[in-house]
Amino acid sequence: MIELGGIAQGGDAVGRWEERVVFATGGIPGETVRLRLTEQRSNFARGHVIEVLQASPERVTPRLAGADHLAWQHIDYQAQLRFRRQIIAEQLQKFGVAMAHEVEATLPASPPWGYRNSARLHVADHRIGYHNAGGRDVVALDHDPLLLPGLNEALANLSDVLREPTAALPPFEALIRISETYGYTVGTLLAPADAIWQVAARWRARTPQLAGVAIGTLRHQAAIGETEIVEEFAGLSLLLSPTTFFQVNLAAAAQLLALVRRGLALNGTERLLDLYCGAGTFALPLAREAAEVIGIEEYAPAVVDAQSSAAANQIDNVRFLSGSVESQLGTLSGTIDAAVLDPPRRGCHPRALQALIQLAPQRIVYVACHPGTLARDLVILSEAGYQIDHVVPVDLFPQTAHIECVTTLTRR
Repeated sequence: MIELGGIAQGGDAVGRWEERVVFATGGIPGETVRLRLTEQRSNFARGHVIEVLQASPERVTPRLAGADHLAWQHIDYQAQLRFRRQIIAEQLQKFGVAMAHEVEATLPASPPWGYRNSARLHVADHRIGYHNAGGRDVVALDHDPLLLPGLNEALANLSDVLREPTAALPPFEALIRISETYGYTVGTLLAPADAIWQVAARWRARTPQLAGVAIGTLRHQAAIGETEIVEEFAGLSLLLSPTTFFQVNLAAAAQLLALVRRGLALNGTERLLDLYCGAGTFALPLAREAAEVIGIEEYAPAVVDAQSSAAANQIDNVRFLSGSVESQLGTLSGTIDAAVLDPPRRGCHPRALQALIQLAPQRIVYVACHPGTLARDLVILSEAGYQIDHVVPVDLFPQTAHIECVTTLTRR
């Protein structure tokens, strides 16, 4: 029996057992539970809740029992928002980050279910689904309550195709995406074409809204049909390849853009950097508010998409550099007035931060998807003379423990 008193980065509730910290998957602070321990170390242990002896009033009935990718579906949504803010504040405090203001309240998602415009799934033994937590077993499903309806139709049809008699298939990944603006879907099967072509053809034949299927690797693909995603965003047409990153929904992307705009406070004269820029989700709209925008992105297909979108929207004051941020920053010269950072979960490369500090932009907006790496990087920027003005959690991933956060900094 363990009493849970806190919430940890990663989403587990926290208690104590035999002088050890215990991370309880499936628990909520304020509960008394029984656990099945899955890991024991000298100073901590991990386990899964198998019985709730005293439930929190914030516990709700899960929509999809046993779904590890819905790690917070048992928690009331308002409590999820509060926990996101709490986790970020605790990580910043742990790293000793000094702030001008407290972490702001989490901006909620709308809606908290059925919001995702993309999914990356795994296929093994003719089953499609997500990996189980901490393992490589595929938990089969043909419906995900996080997905938009068009994606669930495509998922169900692909699940049916995989169950049909066919030759043995290698394990592979399947990506499905939908254009929220126009309502069609695109699939990608990351597997050798000769092994998977028949699956792709059958999938498209039974799914009318599936415009096309790309087959191959992340960088080299053949296709059946049309695989470009077009989204209307911030008054622009964004052209996206099937494997290019975009935010999980248009409303979330607009929310992030609004916070980035607020933090940058551009007046039309600035030279702006967009680092880890992807397909230009920030760079392209902000180009209308700055003198020049330079985007840097390591994933070459995303750079191609960004350049195509710039041309399609007749934006001529933005340029995109293909390569790692740490290598490309060293090629720049001249004054940089402001910068946007949107790195992956591992955060910024130390050399990227040092190169940015050398360029000395007056304002930085850091869009983070991992509280710990955000705190680590903010320490470096603070020590280099930047003041942290605002920290705003944004709920891009309801029902999960993933946390997005937008932080505004100014050079003292």
